[in-house]
Amino acid sequence: MGELLALAAEAAGGQHHHLVVVQMPVSLVMMTPIARALHGRGPLPAAADVGLRVMASAPAAPR
Repeated sequence: MGELLALAAEAAGGQHHHLVVVQMPVSLVMMTPIARALHGRGPLPAAADVGLRVMASAPAAPR
């Protein structure tokens, strides 16, 4: 998440960025991110640790 926040600050011209939410795909087919989060690992807890909110998105139909 540190690299993401650094990019947000760079995009803001070195000023305080306004990044507050990240969107991540969620699927019952790909349970790895959810399983890792349940054990305190992965991008979901990492986002929470730096104060970001996480929104989940899922495709309307599986491919």
